[in-house]
Amino acid sequence: MKVVRILYIFLFIAGITIPLLLLDRKSPVSMLERRVLPKPPRILANGKFDAKLLETLPRQIDGYITDRFAFRSKMITFIKTVDFFVLGRSHDHKLLVGKDRWLFYIDKTLGDEFGNFKKTNLYDSTQMQAFLRQLSLVNDACEKNNVQFVFLIVPTTSTVYPEMVPYPRPKGISRIDQILAALPKSIREKTIFPLDYFLEKKQESPFPLYYNNGLHWTKLSCYYAYELLNKKLKPAFPNLPEIQFRFSPYVDPGEDNYARLWWGIEKFGRSLVMMNVEPVGGWEKHYKYVVCENVQENIYNTVTGANAKKGKYGIITENKDQSLPTALIMRDSYFVDLEPFISSMFSKAEYVWTQPEKRNIQYLIDMPVKPDVFIWEFAERALEAIPQARPGEFPWD
Repeated sequence: MKVVRILYIFLFIAGITIPLLLLDRKSPVSMLERRVLPKPPRILANGKFDAKLLETLPRQIDGYITDRFAFRSKMITFIKTVDFFVLGRSHDHKLLVGKDRWLFYIDKTLGDEFGNFKKTNLYDSTQMQAFLRQLSLVNDACEKNNVQFVFLIVPTTSTVYPEMVPYPRPKGISRIDQILAALPKSIREKTIFPLDYFLEKKQESPFPLYYNNGLHWTKLSCYYAYELLNKKLKPAFPNLPEIQFRFSPYVDPGEDNYARLWWGIEKFGRSLVMMNVEPVGGWEKHYKYVVCENVQENIYNTVTGANAKKGKYGIITENKDQSLPTALIMRDSYFVDLEPFISSMFSKAEYVWTQPEKRNIQYLIDMPVKPDVFIWEFAERALEAIPQARPGEFPWD
């Protein structure tokens, strides 16, 4: 009994002291919780004793130890893993766990995808008028400057894969149905909403069109969107290149950047067999980057790999064939994988994401040399941002 007691005391002391001895003193941010961690307790300010800091010292020590004790991040990851894999639920209000461990991003900061799925986000008459006014401003500016306008709306994951959402989708019209029905013919024929084409291809092929654990479409979807854009522009620009593509399946674990940032899980869900699409001979045969305004990496934003090379804020590409038309594209993150396909179509293409000075139609009007084509790409889940923006502004999600 004495040995057992000694062992118990030893384990108790070890359980208290080891987490304190191995405190995480370096991490400025908890990426699992998306928040800044407390700094070390202090009683000095500008090198002098501060009575107010002394008063808060107990709270400083408590917060510092609570948020930085050893193995805390591993415990959080373990709990989240059990939540997802065993209990099939999300710890995070941003994510909805669907069937077969599909994840749907439902936080409203990037558009109301869940409201879009439930069809509870229909436009009222004022919003519809504002939306149509915005589209008309863009369309009129393009027509006055002899620029062909294309409005590309990217369907949400839950629109293309409603069967993977754990709830049935209500009957009745959706917001996109409202919009397409209300668009004047002059703009409707310049609009691409590829849902019907995606659903048709979805029945023909086993390869997924969207990731099962992220926000975005796959390269196969990008190819289908490229087909529709090519078809839309071909009558006005018959010299658009005919490219021979190579299709090759590969295993993709999904968009693990979301998994790591939101869950602390390196991999979740199941890996999917994706279809890679690229030209025979590679993309380098068709275009090159001229300008890449890359994202500055920091503790909140860690863009790495191929996406970092492509840049985020602004991209300009040039095609070897200078007889092709030129293009200006207002885009969001869906264009990361679509951009190579579009760059292959134009002698010069400029892609704009978030520069404030370029987020309005005046940027196009002020260009000394106008592009032949203007493409405005926007996500279906975030369409409510358009009527909320100032006239002529291109909001982004």
